[in-house]
Amino acid sequence: MMPTCTRCKNDVNKVYDCDHTDFKEYCVECYTELHYYMTENK
Repeated sequence: MMPTCTRCKNDVNKVYDCDHTDFKEYCVECYTELHYYMTENK
């Protein structure tokens, strides 16, 4: 069974979580996008 990204709902090979995602599982695309926006907005 593949993990599902909490944000985009896609089945993915690997998920990432951290305090920025409220420890929800994000795929690499959503995770990268989230961190990109966070660093751009500072």
